[in-house]
Amino acid sequence: MSEQIEDIIKVSSKGQVVIPREVRKKLGVKSGEKLLVLTRNGDILLRKTQKASIEDIANKLQAASEESLDVDTIVAEAVVWARKSK
Repeated sequence: MSEQIEDIIKVSSKGQVVIPREVRKKLGVKSGEKLLVLTRNGDILLRKTQKASIEDIANKLQAASEESLDVDTIVAEAVVWARKSK
């Protein structure tokens, strides 16, 4: 994944930012859509959320149990995801 400077924006006194229209259009970000806020090495990243069905979650849990992954961690992550996507 390559990085590209799209624009320079500023943070309002309330901590708000506006994603430029061209960037929203290019990436298909719609009004009211939720974005994930991530941090990595001092950077702030915004990522579009992906809708997951109950079948997707069940498949991940099945794969986790077959690969001896920590199912409790995956369930906790699913709960956090579900709460954020409301």
